[in-house]
Amino acid sequence: MLPPVLKVNLIVGACLLGLAGGCRGVISGGPGGGSGGGPGASPNSPGPVPDDPGIIGTGPATGPDSVACTAGDPPATTRFFRLTHAQYDNTVRALTGLDIHPSSDFPADQNQAGFDRGMDLQVGDALGKTYRAAAETIAAQAVASATAYQKIVGCDPAAGDACVRSFIAEFGRRAYRRALSDAEVASYVALFGQGDTLVDGTAGAFQKGVQTTLQAFLQSPYFIYRTEMSTTVAGNLVALNGYEIASRLSFMILNGPPDDTLLQTVVAGQLGTADAVAAQAQRLVGTPQARETVRDFHHQWLAMDAYANKLTKDLTQYPTVTPALAPVLIAEMEQFVGSVTFDLGKGFTSLMTAPFTFVNRTTAPLYGVQGTFGDTLQRVDLNPAERAGLLTRLGFLATNAYSNQSSPIHRGAFIQRQVLCAIIPDPPPNVPKLPTLMATQTTRQQVDMHTAPAECAGCHHVLINPVGFGLENYDAVGSHRTSENGVPIDATGNLAGTAAAAAGNATFTDGISESAAIATSIEARACYATHWVRYAFGRQETPSDSCAVAAIATSLGDDNYKVTDLLVDMTRTKPFMFRAPGGP
Repeated sequence: MLPPVLKVNLIVGACLLGLAGGCRGVISGGPGGGSGGGPGASPNSPGPVPDDPGIIGTGPATGPDSVACTAGDPPATTRFFRLTHAQYDNTVRALTGLDIHPSSDFPADQNQAGFDRGMDLQVGDALGKTYRAAAETIAAQAVASATAYQKIVGCDPAAGDACVRSFIAEFGRRAYRRALSDAEVASYVALFGQGDTLVDGTAGAFQKGVQTTLQAFLQSPYFIYRTEMSTTVAGNLVALNGYEIASRLSFMILNGPPDDTLLQTVVAGQLGTADAVAAQAQRLVGTPQARETVRDFHHQWLAMDAYANKLTKDLTQYPTVTPALAPVLIAEMEQFVGSVTFDLGKGFTSLMTAPFTFVNRTTAPLYGVQGTFGDTLQRVDLNPAERAGLLTRLGFLATNAYSNQSSPIHRGAFIQRQVLCAIIPDPPPNVPKLPTLMATQTTRQQVDMHTAPAECAGCHHVLINPVGFGLENYDAVGSHRTSENGVPIDATGNLAGTAAAAAGNATFTDGISESAAIATSIEARACYATHWVRYAFGRQETPSDSCAVAAIATSLGDDNYKVTDLLVDMTRTKPFMFRAPGGP
């Protein structure tokens, strides 16, 4: 006799496994199925039009600080976006109210375009099995919790069939992020009726029906995938319907499903213009979930997951800096970003230049901060002549350094790639290590000599070293210094590869002036916007994104333009509001 969950899988398993290698074609899964504009697509939710005056970034900007761009339509993309593991967890919690993290047992996903939100995520055999196991566990936990059970059912079981249909229609609308078709409701009602025979135990027939139906919902491709089935053509583009825009909006800003307010705007037909979408985006950026999204973006952009692996230091010189300090340095960076964005209401300039941070008793001495501190991080003002923004924080400096000395190479390469979006090839194999630092030599002198050969200088002397040298006032753990081996530090450099550097206007003398130069660099602002495109859309940018990037990069020149304003403006772009015809 098959276990109960496998019996349910016989009903929905083919639907899920049909997408196991990635969707290619029209979904027919989930009881009822559908295609075209998507079953349950609201007739009161017309899509936007390409000439909507509220759309930004449709053409090249003008002005001395503008970025060149190529106007164009969004690229063809998949119509089936598998939820990331974080989105799956957030959706389950939103649906059930249970404080659970089922994806902790899922196989890890590969990052795409530098982030974990790739649009080409697949459902392989291993993940398919964990989805099935998770559905069984979640459904059992949900019906065992009185609070979760009431949230899910939402009606009085004594009402019988009326409550069954109400539960299925309402829970289905939230699980599928759209209204269910009549055929889908009927199929789930039929499945609900089989719950008494499919689920063992002494629970009543209604509760077993709920448990069985939950298992099916949580394995449907309409739950596991965010689908975009609209085919309505507007110009050279496909206009998304209201439910599809609502899902894009919510998963981009909240990393989770649309809330009831957002779904109600769809039913009311109120997501058909850029201004209407932006109004909802403005509402969502004020939520705790949006703060988590801002935290998550910066965590991934600054590669904080790698901190622990890069904090093995010479304990004779730095006894307090070990891999165990990684969570503290991560929390410091994340609290700084949150404070700048949400508490101060500031933007990119302050992220690069604000002279404050959060310290505890271990990190305060590393910053040269006097006072009494405990384990909890406390906000402190730093010496503005020594510290400015993200790139002078211990986390960035210590994890881009060697065990006993700084590394202009690692720091410079990171800034060029992640902050300025320069394309730098990986070093060739078997590159010799830096020679031992001589007694009266500085790291700068050592690196300059080591990278002087022609096969190295093309990248190092032209791009990497001039940027990395600006942070030489910080040692292997990020503490400030003015000399090394008795020799005064030379931290002069320039933002190599930028237009300002080519014009002779991007020189700096230390990490403070370098951070200021980055804050005013149009390349740095465009790079920051580009990383948000990759994060938000789950794909590599294309030339057709360049005008949207340019518009946002120009706005980032105003420090009152917050990261949350950037998120709102991203919903005003063509790449957000439309998709290209075609796509798998």
